[in-house]
Amino acid sequence: MPFRRNPQFALVCVAASIFSIAALIGAEFQVKSSLVYVQLEGEPAVDIAIRLQKSGAPSEKIANATQKRIAKLKLQQQLFIKNLEQVEGKVESQFFRLANAVKVRLPIDQVETLHHIGGVVDVKHVAQFQRLTASSVPFIKATKIWNRGDYSVTGKGVRIGIIDSGIDYTHAMFGGSGKKSDYESNDPKIIEIGSFPTKKVVGGYDFAGDEYNGTNAPRPDKDPIDCSANSHGSHVAGIAAGVGVLTNGKSYESGYTKSLEMDEFLIGPGVAPEAQLFALKVFGCEGTTGLSVDAMEWASDPNGDGDFADRLDVVNLSLGTSYTRPEFEGNIASRLVKLGCSVVRAAGNSGNNFYSLMVFDDSEITVANSIDDGVEYDSIEIISPAGSRSHYEAVEAGFTRRLEDIGEIKGKAVYADPPQACSTLKNADEIKGNIAIINRGICFFFDKIQRAKDAGARAVIVVNNEGGPPIPMGTSGGLIDIPAVMIARRDGLKLIEQSRNGFFVKLGGDFTILSGAELSDQLSPSSSRGPVYETHRLKPDLTAPGFNIQSARAGGGNSSLLSAGTSMSAPHVVGVAALLLEKHKNWTPNSIKAAMMNTAIQIRDENNETYPESRAGAGRVNPQLAIDTSVIVFDDKHPERVSLSFGLLEINGPYSEDRKLTLKNFSGEPWESTIVVSDTSINKGIKIIPETKITTVPALGQITVNVKLSIDPSEVVLGFDATTSPEVKGGPRHIIHEASGQIWFQGKSKSVHVPFHMLIRLVGNHRVEESRISLNSSDKIVPLVLPIEGVNSHVSPLVSIFQLGYKSPSRGYQDRDRASRDLIAIGAASNATKLDQASESTVYFGLVMDGSWIVPQSFLTDLKIDLDTDLDGKTDIELTNGSSGDVLASGDITERELADDSYYTLVRNLKSDEFKLGGILNVFPSAKHDTSLLNNNVMIFSVKSSELGLAVDDFSIQYRFKNLYESTRWIPFNIDKPALRTVNSNLDNTPFHDAREIDSIMLDRDALSSHGYNDDALPKLLLLFHHNNFNERFDIVNLSQGSSDIDGDGILDQWEFNYFNSISKVNESTDYDGDSFSDISEFIAGTDPLDDKSLLGFMLPVDVISGKVLLRWKSIPNRRYRIERSNGDSSQWEILASGLLANSTRMNYMDLRVSNGLPVFYRLVVEED
Repeated sequence: MPFRRNPQFALVCVAASIFSIAALIGAEFQVKSSLVYVQLEGEPAVDIAIRLQKSGAPSEKIANATQKRIAKLKLQQQLFIKNLEQVEGKVESQFFRLANAVKVRLPIDQVETLHHIGGVVDVKHVAQFQRLTASSVPFIKATKIWNRGDYSVTGKGVRIGIIDSGIDYTHAMFGGSGKKSDYESNDPKIIEIGSFPTKKVVGGYDFAGDEYNGTNAPRPDKDPIDCSANSHGSHVAGIAAGVGVLTNGKSYESGYTKSLEMDEFLIGPGVAPEAQLFALKVFGCEGTTGLSVDAMEWASDPNGDGDFADRLDVVNLSLGTSYTRPEFEGNIASRLVKLGCSVVRAAGNSGNNFYSLMVFDDSEITVANSIDDGVEYDSIEIISPAGSRSHYEAVEAGFTRRLEDIGEIKGKAVYADPPQACSTLKNADEIKGNIAIINRGICFFFDKIQRAKDAGARAVIVVNNEGGPPIPMGTSGGLIDIPAVMIARRDGLKLIEQSRNGFFVKLGGDFTILSGAELSDQLSPSSSRGPVYETHRLKPDLTAPGFNIQSARAGGGNSSLLSAGTSMSAPHVVGVAALLLEKHKNWTPNSIKAAMMNTAIQIRDENNETYPESRAGAGRVNPQLAIDTSVIVFDDKHPERVSLSFGLLEINGPYSEDRKLTLKNFSGEPWESTIVVSDTSINKGIKIIPETKITTVPALGQITVNVKLSIDPSEVVLGFDATTSPEVKGGPRHIIHEASGQIWFQGKSKSVHVPFHMLIRLVGNHRVEESRISLNSSDKIVPLVLPIEGVNSHVSPLVSIFQLGYKSPSRGYQDRDRASRDLIAIGAASNATKLDQASESTVYFGLVMDGSWIVPQSFLTDLKIDLDTDLDGKTDIELTNGSSGDVLASGDITERELADDSYYTLVRNLKSDEFKLGGILNVFPSAKHDTSLLNNNVMIFSVKSSELGLAVDDFSIQYRFKNLYESTRWIPFNIDKPALRTVNSNLDNTPFHDAREIDSIMLDRDALSSHGYNDDALPKLLLLFHHNNFNERFDIVNLSQGSSDIDGDGILDQWEFNYFNSISKVNESTDYDGDSFSDISEFIAGTDPLDDKSLLGFMLPVDVISGKVLLRWKSIPNRRYRIERSNGDSSQWEILASGLLANSTRMNYMDLRVSNGLPVFYRLVVEED
């Protein structure tokens, strides 16, 4: 029978544990002590096991080898322990498997002496953490609900499903034995007699099997025990409904109706400690999962008899993928909610980035991650000038020299120049020998700190650029031999201000541990932001503590695991839902959700600014208020949402919209309230106006209240919310504009509130008055005047202008995602003519797609521009779009969890296959100019010409658009001498112009030939209107020479004279020869307008040769042609080839024969450009 561990190995482990506990008992100290790990010479048992496993050794041989190694290490450590008497040390723990080390408590002045004892390799201080589950549950006041006499609730009778990695039911947190040996001897593929189910974990199923990783086939079994390598599900389950573990390692069994002393707990009880747990295991020991639907299916009917009466009451989903809204899974979750099961979901850990949160469906309860009051940090001390604050909270980096290794450091704090230290420091002389202050952002932590070290800094203080607490900095770049710490943004701004007058700081030495009270009810920086991808609706719904939470460790017996994230926040809300269900057994999931949201506490950042609803939802869950409320309020039309969510609004004038809220009273008394609207992220141009100010809800009844949204775009002010920095870790941020707040119903003794939210795009309908401009000048440089008409509600509407390279027809896709990958037009521009050196120039590419993207992440779009820099017809550089976080952190542009709101042109060199950051997408970040990058279908790529590897003084390139669905022809472009000079010196020499009045642009006749044009065939202008209505965001302007088309019918006058001796006989609507081919089409195609047999078409017969179809047609030199094919469906045409340039009067094309029994049609198109 296969076992998780060899039984003999388990017995050794138990014996060691007993010895460690015995050594700890009776350890009394009268002097200040220190707790350290003493690492000894020689490898631990795990190293031997790993080597043998890699060699393919049988399990018996591995077990025998590791057991012998452990026995040898015991003898070695016994000799070391005898020497501890000389340093007055006492043993607390011994480690043989994962380390050859002993945990020792000893007088602090004896620590250094340990290094001189024989066999000692290193000494490390044991970091101290508060048991944070014992703080988060009391923090939300769940414990106060357990002991209210007849009104007490603990989740009794409520059935909770944990859809995760399983639950270690042997752990003391779930009433198990708390013995590691019981876990280690458990075979995860079968259920041993009497092991499962248990009194606490009453059911479940393993849908995955330990070997499942999301890419292979699952191997389900009946035992849903968690993997020790994972432990995620056990941790989550403990937060929701763990019984608690006392300091003696035993399960707590004395009931919850009395006041508990939380200091008596090693791991505090979960939120609903008497609820029943079901372990629905969808993860293996590693990897991802595709089994969430299987688990939700099971949750709807656990005994599989087709009767839903036994469905679970609440399920927790601490899993998902950012920037998505999976429709199928969403439908399943929605049905489960409708069945009566509350679905609670973690929002995700992608940070304060728009649309990054995880969500299945509106009806689920999506939970963000906040901080409770049990967080502790090391600190740094300000030692002068007198009167300055003594300490600031700080967290050491994981890749720098530890302060404990080198002792305290004192020095003057000097603010770096440049502040983010992403280039060589200019004030190195001032930094040398002192402590550098550096801002977080744009480049790697490693690079910042290395530059400070190179400048002579003794240590570094990094100032967080996001709200919330400091974080432990990490990197894959190596180690740096000076200490570095991070402090919170709020504290860092104070230090930067103080640095102007000079102050001194001490790092290391004696440090002060501060309470986390100042951090309480702040969002964790990692908590994902809404709104919902695709629908633009409001999420998250709530926040709950999830920052550094202590709960059960799978395989740990009675030990705990410290974890952080929204995975830890969601089970807090699951527990609260269980408490509510015990109290209100007949409440629906929508009522449970509304009660929690209506009574949530709004939370603020370190600067006392209220978080916008797209970050915190209704606020932090408050179980006591939720259980006690007798009134709930929710969206009348969509009660499953609770919130009033208006979605994405394009505003081109005064706007209003009516909505209704329902108030429901569960009590036997009428309830009267006054309506008040509080604005979180809103201004005077946007108002929520209730129809009435006072409402009365009858006893056991409900009413509806009308509210009106009113928007006056002339008064709307666009900008950042106060809790969001203009920068993220990788660079400047692009934002969407939101308006949100809360509608309050304030009664005499209690109040309820409901969030509202919308996205605002101020738009208009600017366009060029004429689509064709006639040039009356023969000068080499010709100014072009583009008269603009239309209006716009945006205060600074922008248009960008390019030399058109290619125009493509719409394929008419109805799906937004597919349409956003369908090219409509592409063009190029260069600012070389505005600069002294062309080598310093930037080349810009403007794109128009048929549908809008939501966020321009590379893994969500398919927009690529190939550059051929040596004109050999092969791609040398590839440009695409994406975020800086992916490139800077990993180089993998498909990594969702590293993505952020700093969007760049990503430059890939095909020779090295490496990505670099090019220019910011749309050139400007939101803090400088609003270019409406998100939720748009026009975009600008940019790259420095110096990044292209061009030959000296050769700036000729060719480019093309290419994605999975289409590829244009190669388009020539001369960076040094563009045929159309479209950049604007008033907007930093970029292609951007004020859309109300375009600055002068120029035609350069001398540059025409290098782009394939001449005086008879001039380039066209492509204009992108970034703030227009969706269907009016681009314009194409034709240029013609002099009076070549005096009557403006689109047909050259010379052509009309050649055939008709007049320019008045035909125009764009005539068909002179009656062949159903208009005269303007004859002009474009090059056919004879006087001959009804002269048509654009393939020559007959069409020959089929060796399985290939030969297509032939009469062509006009210098015309470009496109071949399309339809197979069975005449409404669907596939492009076979485009940009076919005719160099003679006849052309041909070979296609593979299609033999599927369906009719095949071919179409010949003349491309106008």
